[in-house]
Amino acid sequence: MIRCVMMDLDGTLLRIKDQKTAGISDENEQALIRFEKAGGLTGIATSRSPGYIRHFSRRTWSAIVGWNGAAIQTAGTLQLHPLPKQDIKQLWKTLAGDQPQNRVVMVTTDNDFLVYDLTFPLVRGYCENPLGLIQDHRRVVEWDSRSKHDSIAVIFAVYPDAPTAQAIRERLASTGLHGIWTSPRTLMITDKQVDKACGILEAAVQLGLKKEEVAVIGDDYNDLTCFETFPASFCMASAEPEIQRQARWTVASVAEALALIQRENAAAKALNG
Repeated sequence: MIRCVMMDLDGTLLRIKDQKTAGISDENEQALIRFEKAGGLTGIATSRSPGYIRHFSRRTWSAIVGWNGAAIQTAGTLQLHPLPKQDIKQLWKTLAGDQPQNRVVMVTTDNDFLVYDLTFPLVRGYCENPLGLIQDHRRVVEWDSRSKHDSIAVIFAVYPDAPTAQAIRERLASTGLHGIWTSPRTLMITDKQVDKACGILEAAVQLGLKKEEVAVIGDDYNDLTCFETFPASFCMASAEPEIQRQARWTVASVAEALALIQRENAAAKALNG
């Protein structure tokens, strides 16, 4: 029996027609309500920060796995898995943060936001938001490599192209850190032991659930560990074919996945009497 469904945001739950982050569709919202009324638990697993969630929904989620597993929130309690202590100046060089063509943002454990530099043309277009999509581009204090912070939660790094991002990712192998792809040229750097699947497993323990009682829904490369870890895995039909192949089912919407889960649950209940 599936008791809990953990969903990715961009391109998965926040999809209305062909718009990846337009909001929760009426179809998905009603499906969530039906699943919860039947006793199911619903949660979010995202590369976004936990604070981003309130931008699109006031509903109460059973669990929120943010920053690709670096932040786990259940029952109002937030558990953080920050980066291990680092020589920040050396790390800054490793990530090529001292090169102006790169964008490297270090997010402290008490800083819930990401920084978008409006001097970048791509960022200006993103923030102008002509399609009216849900965005998270609040400004925070710029990182100063001379500053001293006791705890870094995650690092968000944007590079000019995918080969540069891959080269940086390979450099991280000797640092005890992990570069998680969030786009072909964007990395979220976390502790080596952190990823979405680990975060969902931790949330499941806090909710008193077994791995087999949790289903996952996603659409991108940072969801692959979830597909590998959880037998009940769903991939969006809009995802790349190589991502779809790693999940058990391919669906057109979260609503379709929830309907399938409820049918499977009903069948299991009937079989077990």
